[in-house]
Amino acid sequence: MRVRLIIAALTGAVVGLVALAFIQARQLRAVRLLLEAAATPVTEIPGATNQRPLRLRLHSLPPIHLRTEVRPLDWRSIESPDYPTYIANLREIGCPEETIRDIILADVNKLYAGRRRALNSPQLDWKFWLHPDEVPENDASAKAEQVFQEQRDALELERKRLIHTLLGESSIQAEFAEEVEEAMQDRDLRFLSPEKRQSMAEATTQWRRAHEVAAQSTDEAESLRLHQAADKALEDAVGKVLTSQEREEYELRSSPLANELRDRLRGFGASREEFEQLFKIEREFVETQSRLRDLQASGTDPQALEKQEASAIEQEARIRELLGDKRYADFERSNDPDYQTLFSLTKDHAMPTDLANQVWSMRGEVETQATRIRENPLLTAEQKMRALDAIRLETQAAIIDVLGEPLLDDYQRQGGGWIGELTDPADLGETGEEIFLPPLPAVSPELEPEIRTLPTP
Repeated sequence: MRVRLIIAALTGAVVGLVALAFIQARQLRAVRLLLEAAATPVTEIPGATNQRPLRLRLHSLPPIHLRTEVRPLDWRSIESPDYPTYIANLREIGCPEETIRDIILADVNKLYAGRRRALNSPQLDWKFWLHPDEVPENDASAKAEQVFQEQRDALELERKRLIHTLLGESSIQAEFAEEVEEAMQDRDLRFLSPEKRQSMAEATTQWRRAHEVAAQSTDEAESLRLHQAADKALEDAVGKVLTSQEREEYELRSSPLANELRDRLRGFGASREEFEQLFKIEREFVETQSRLRDLQASGTDPQALEKQEASAIEQEARIRELLGDKRYADFERSNDPDYQTLFSLTKDHAMPTDLANQVWSMRGEVETQATRIRENPLLTAEQKMRALDAIRLETQAAIIDVLGEPLLDDYQRQGGGWIGELTDPADLGETGEEIFLPPLPAVSPELEPEIRTLPTP
């Protein structure tokens, strides 16, 4: 009994499967006929004419029941903390390479932006009125800034290496947002609110990119036009974002004119108030000179050249009045290229920069003595030459006492040519019997120059 039930059940199952197969075969045949009819031009179907196109009687076809299983996309199955795996998963689902690049860039940049913000940003403002070489090595703000900059540079190098490893060189071109994030950390913008800092970071990043494009142009006129357009765009952005007081502060910190002034004042040791006032005088002078040059070039003002000279004299008088005689002498010293050479040497060799002041002061006094000898009508040319050579040797000995012999050699190669020019034979006078050389002024407590008397030849 039980065996018969099993046989009957199996027979029923077989019949059912055969019937199901027959039905599916009819459905597949109907689908094939429908697709063939849809793909066949009307004129190729028997009985069809251009006047009376054939109409398929779709209602006569058996119903089609198609079942498609759609598996939902689970992003958790694609995303991975391992970037190479993440990229491989994106490619596996057919994600375009450009989209993959954008996704990975955004993710990496977000990661490093968070790490950069976690750094300890210096709380002390930087002394923008001083040249970096003038800031003492033990200055707290300078030390904090140096550590912060080193940490930022290390993170930036790590980020770029990771992007290059994952995506190759082409990915570096799509980093505007990251450049803006980097610009927001610029010390020149730290005095602004976060919103204004963001706007200025975007403007300065666009300005820098525009200048890079301009520099690549082979057409000189076009390159100049692009540079000017970039500067104009930044100027417009500054005018829209910053108040007049904020703009003044921004220009004091980061404008090309402020940077140039800082370079010229290296060794001057300006206070913030001095730097601000000098910057205003310099800016007005530059604007006046530019306007007068335009008038001279156009020929609309015949006295434009004289006015430029008068403007330069006026600028000097304003600076002298602002600083006073003593500080004005320091100002003139810092603007002397020879002094800047001395300052660089002492800085490069980790020596006190006051030594540069001593040697530079020595030069003026030595040249005064040399001039007096050259103009002495009682001396012969030979006597003058011997006297000048004695001054040269004594000057070299004094500089060695201050800087050391290696730095004397460096100084004479880089800018101290005036020492050798002391014995220039030009403009030597005529007869005389002997010459008395007064001592050089002491340039350090240890240096006591001797009084030398040259005998009559």
